[in-house]
Amino acid sequence: MQYDEFVEKVAERAGIERAEAERTSVAVLQALCDRLSGDEAHDLLSELPARLKTAVVVSPSALPLSVEDFLHVIADDLEISPEHARDRTRAVFATLREAITLGEFRDVLEQLDPEYADLLA
Repeated sequence: MQYDEFVEKVAERAGIERAEAERTSVAVLQALCDRLSGDEAHDLLSELPARLKTAVVVSPSALPLSVEDFLHVIADDLEISPEHARDRTRAVFATLREAITLGEFRDVLEQLDPEYADLLA
């Protein structure tokens, strides 16, 4: 999936403007990569457009964030409420599901606690 298509899908799903969709995509991907092991974050990013890959910094070890803490990180970064962060995160996760291989998506899910399932709805 190309960068523009990724951002447009996030914008449509979240009901936000393109610029906000770009910011949201990066914020959610950064939080997700912080939550994943370094190797898995690199694997995930390798399947995404270059503009998203280069916008995210990967650390070697995963941060153990609850889903609520995860959403607060995104909310703080975007200066929105945790409820809006949840909606936007769902939009990014739905777009990720289409943008990466099923195998990679499963690999990402294996590193997330079951409580993250709510974000995949």
